[in-house]
Amino acid sequence: MLDSEKEWFIEAPWGRICVVAWGSCFNPPVLLVHGAVDSAASWRPIIERLPDRFYYIAMELPGNAHSDWFPPGVMMSAHDLVYSMEVVRRHFRWKTFGFMGHSLGTLLGKVYNLSYPDRMSFVVDFDPTPAYATVRPDQFAAWYHYYFTRYYQKYHIYNSPKKNAPKYTREKALSMLEHNRGLTGAVASMVLDRISEPVGEGLVRYIYDQRTKTVIFPPNTSEHLQKLYTNLKTPTLTIVATESLERGAYKATPFALDETCYPNKNYRVITVEGKHDVHVMHPERMAAFVELFLVYGVDGLDRKAKL
Repeated sequence: MLDSEKEWFIEAPWGRICVVAWGSCFNPPVLLVHGAVDSAASWRPIIERLPDRFYYIAMELPGNAHSDWFPPGVMMSAHDLVYSMEVVRRHFRWKTFGFMGHSLGTLLGKVYNLSYPDRMSFVVDFDPTPAYATVRPDQFAAWYHYYFTRYYQKYHIYNSPKKNAPKYTREKALSMLEHNRGLTGAVASMVLDRISEPVGEGLVRYIYDQRTKTVIFPPNTSEHLQKLYTNLKTPTLTIVATESLERGAYKATPFALDETCYPNKNYRVITVEGKHDVHVMHPERMAAFVELFLVYGVDGLDRKAKL
């Protein structure tokens, strides 16, 4: 069994980053990075099913949950968030670390891996749809206006303080989580508790920075992404949700689903039934694959080793 959950803060140039840990600090570290408008709470279901031979550290990205916001006015890009990962790495003085990311977190993991080569010892990507977002040359103007023009047109909204956030009944907030992310029951309640706060009279408000809704993605083409990603040498397990496949999330980047595209033979893909947050609602569908990979690497997924 993993040690009980622990939480504390790390100092960054703009404020504090909240980290949540499970396991012994004497074990090899694994950094966990959540998706957009999320928190460390979303890692609890899968962590409970993983081997206790690792030290799992979930950071909460700036502007999310208990981590401080970036200064007002500053736009938020994937590259900014990647630096927050490096702040955590430096705090713990890790020479290398394993990585697990979900959604936006997988994009940040890819950019970090490219920017800080040889830091990551392995990577597990949970439904990495944002990591494979592409922009064709003819779409560049649309990309620019979507992020930059829209940001300044809605500047007052994106930079509105937390006190101005809308208030909802708890029931309404839970309903929104079910509609937006497919989270229900005790899982939805657990996630909501971490990303909201009570404001009296039975109401709650979300505590995330509005800018986390419009994190700027790099304008990469499919061809460029393939050259970048397939040449990474880090052993990688990608877990894809069937719903994302059905809506064509990887249609522009078929290499994400084709292990033969990776010359280093270090890439494996597993498909599991479920929605984008399947690791939260149904961790049992992937826990065995993740454990094999963590313990035995890609060979474990080739059934060359047994637990």
